[in-house]
Amino acid sequence: MTDPRSVSALCFPSEATLAMPGSKSEANRLLVAAALSGQTVIVAGASPSDDVRYLVAGLKTLGFVAEFVDEAQGIVRVGPRNTNATSSGELFCGNAGTALRFLVSVAAITEGDWVITGDTHMQKRPIQPLVAAWRQLGVEVQANDGCPPVRVRGGTCNGSRVTIDPTLSSQFVSSLLLVAAQLPNGLELSFSGELASRSYAQLTCSLLARIGVTASLGDATARVSPTRSPPANQLSVGGDWSGMGTWTCLNHLSGSNVTASNLSSNSGQADEQLGVVLQALKASGEATINVEPIPDQFLNLAVVAAFRNGTTHLTGATNVRVKECDRIAVMARELRKLGVDLDEHPDGLTVRGGKALSSACIDPEADHRVAMAFALAGLQSPGITIQGAACVTKSYPTFWDDLERVRKQHRAVALVGMRASGKTTLGKALAKQMGSTFVDTDGRFVAEHGPIAEFVEANSWPAFRTLEERIVADAMVPGHVIATGGGAIESEATRAILTDRATVVWLRADAKLLRQRLANDDHRPSLTGASIIDEVAEVLAKREPMYREIAARIIDADKPLAEQLLRATRATCPAT
Repeated sequence: MTDPRSVSALCFPSEATLAMPGSKSEANRLLVAAALSGQTVIVAGASPSDDVRYLVAGLKTLGFVAEFVDEAQGIVRVGPRNTNATSSGELFCGNAGTALRFLVSVAAITEGDWVITGDTHMQKRPIQPLVAAWRQLGVEVQANDGCPPVRVRGGTCNGSRVTIDPTLSSQFVSSLLLVAAQLPNGLELSFSGELASRSYAQLTCSLLARIGVTASLGDATARVSPTRSPPANQLSVGGDWSGMGTWTCLNHLSGSNVTASNLSSNSGQADEQLGVVLQALKASGEATINVEPIPDQFLNLAVVAAFRNGTTHLTGATNVRVKECDRIAVMARELRKLGVDLDEHPDGLTVRGGKALSSACIDPEADHRVAMAFALAGLQSPGITIQGAACVTKSYPTFWDDLERVRKQHRAVALVGMRASGKTTLGKALAKQMGSTFVDTDGRFVAEHGPIAEFVEANSWPAFRTLEERIVADAMVPGHVIATGGGAIESEATRAILTDRATVVWLRADAKLLRQRLANDDHRPSLTGASIIDEVAEVLAKREPMYREIAARIIDADKPLAEQLLRATRATCPAT
């Protein structure tokens, strides 16, 4: 993988099925809770993203059993703290905010002197509300100006009630909930403000239940009981709906059908609701989206807004200013590089979309979600390059490989048009350029049944069309470029197959051009009983409405091949 990385625009809608990485939101919560369960537990599906690696390494530094036993399957073994574990150490978390915040609480209940820190970005991210909460509980905790590094003298907790400010991040609440069952009397939390991203705290409670811990979340309180039941010895992490967000938005923008094989419905992950949110952006005009329930999708939705015809107000995003970067400011700056007309607000953006984007080199400031959002933009508009592309490993290590799979597994492209319009020539060139498989349905017919003229003479055109229907249907495979016979569209069944399963490109030619090209061709059978030259106008008049009816793109056959290819592979190329 190169770094920076240029993103090639998606020429045709995709029909790909991917395997999402395991949800790091689920993985980090399950790993902490399982390590504290008193049992050795196998957690499967924990994708070895940077965030999960940092959490596993941090647990190990604290003395817990924590190790990847099979990275390919995302299998991690976690268990109780070793009796001879060290009583001090530094836990480095890179820019993994979730890992750092969760490990602060694990350190707070673990006897010893601990330093939890991260890279220069992480050392600017706030953690004071969590520090203040642990101080209320009797633990010695210090942070530099309310940010990491955090110094903890753990194992001195003597309380069971705490008030916390949850307005900045629900991760502070989740951090406390995950370790609360280890306290002698459990823990009662009171919120001094509105809980940000409530769905993530709800996810924490539901995952604790899988470990045998009873946790409840109210409007302004949360409670964890000190009693627990033994967890299962093996737990699994669901696929990541946050990572799927790029592809959900691509489906919305391009008519693609990118799916995932390992996502669960009713997962408890907030980003599962993105598809519902996108419904509000289908129509043109003015629209307002509150992203507070799905903050990780703010960036993808900003890209969707840039392509949408109309003004989109994205609100409720205040907390994304304190993620891996100030996501509102960075998104505003980088979208403006592409020529997007927008206004930045304290809690979001107003995007006036619908204009063609310019080429630009994007600086995501090492933020994985910024990089993936602009990859989405690059799939829709050419000329976008992303610096520091490797930052996606933070949550989605296989993202760039999946992007190439999405590009190659395009929806079948079917070329239609009159005989001699040039479908085979264009189809071969198009397939070569895209790395696709070329299929000539007439060629397949000849391979199976012999020359078409001889077959028609012996069996009739209707018999030929019946067999042709099956051959066309069999060719409709993602990643294929298919040149169909000139009269294939005369079959109603074939037209339905083409409309349902392919992007149809009509290579349009007038009668004069077709006569010139057919002048020396004496191998094609007559369609009407007249000579193939004399019948052109009649056949063209009959078929042209059918071609037009099913065509997604129209290319003039008299243009040079290079121009035809450019027209065919243009990211946005409606029939005109």
